[in-house]
Amino acid sequence: MQQASYRIVSYRPEYTPEIIEVQKNLWGSNQELSAAYLEWKYLRNPYIGEPLIYLAMQGERVVGMRGFMGAKWEFGPLRQTVVLPTAHDMVIAPDHRNRGLMALIMKAALRDLAEKGYTYVLSMTARPVTLMGQVTMGWRQVGSLQPIECRVTRTKSLVHRFLERMPLAVSVSRKLHNLAGKKPVWPSESQPNHFDVLDSISSRCNQKPGRHVAIATAPRPRDMAELAGRLDNDVRIRHVRDERYYAWRFHNPRSKYRFLFWSNTKMEGYLVLQAPALLSEEPIHIVDWEATSDQVRLDLLNSAIQLASDRTLVTWSATLGAKERRILEAAGFGRLEQTATWDPAAAVVRPVCDEMLRKEWTLGSQRLLDIGSWDFRMVHSGAF
Repeated sequence: MQQASYRIVSYRPEYTPEIIEVQKNLWGSNQELSAAYLEWKYLRNPYIGEPLIYLAMQGERVVGMRGFMGAKWEFGPLRQTVVLPTAHDMVIAPDHRNRGLMALIMKAALRDLAEKGYTYVLSMTARPVTLMGQVTMGWRQVGSLQPIECRVTRTKSLVHRFLERMPLAVSVSRKLHNLAGKKPVWPSESQPNHFDVLDSISSRCNQKPGRHVAIATAPRPRDMAELAGRLDNDVRIRHVRDERYYAWRFHNPRSKYRFLFWSNTKMEGYLVLQAPALLSEEPIHIVDWEATSDQVRLDLLNSAIQLASDRTLVTWSATLGAKERRILEAAGFGRLEQTATWDPAAAVVRPVCDEMLRKEWTLGSQRLLDIGSWDFRMVHSGAF
């Protein structure tokens, strides 16, 4: 595991300060936030027994890193399960770049993952330079995740067009129309942040945004898992959605979340909004969206559009069903323009063993290089 003056080692707790130092080039200079993110993503992950972090060392200094987040997937009519780690957080210290360290780390990581019994690894939303490096090492693209956006500055006209195209019960829309006309009050001694509008509206009105839709700052793991279980008739490869997953997933310290729940006698749908924990120009993301009917799905999306105020909403559309796509298009969502040569919202996969590179890559009857075999959502990526 070494080349020239470098050696590749697996994570040990004593390397944590060095990891946080090199990750300033990726995560930023907030050490407390970086430490919390490292712990949540790799040390408290519910699907792996030990952190899958591989470090390039020069002497006792960490000069590069690649992490793999544990992710448990199910597939086929019998809902077999398998852990397919997802690759994240590739970084090389600036003074050690262009020396082949990315390939050196990845080769060592794949050997170790094979020894641990893993079969394939995934990557989503890799940076262009990382994605190009992966392709040269045998990773293959499953397909674009097709990000789409809705600029909510046009909320009123969009909602009207949305309702004209899809006549439905309008109790939620009328309530939201009244709320949207009120100027939000920003918290004192602070600048507007990602969810200030949503929180301000919901707290001042002291009521739900719709007859059945409620806003929350925390997930409801048991209810969300129960709903997912009722709807789980999909044979595609999709992330396991159990109570343990929902309880862990939304503790990412680099993100803030708001949960829209549609309930009657029990939960019939939810929509999860995500934004960076620190103030930035990034849009708000719809990272997960599930419902028992089109009416519920529409109510949740309508609520999200209204509550996002002036922010742009973005989600992935590649593996959505035809109904969900039509709903989003009618609401004003359109293709997110890409400026990079490589699609930054692409899913790629690779077997951990080189012997598999020339064979067909499958899980059961599902072909891994066919995006139709997958159910990809933003919530599956540790980037959100």
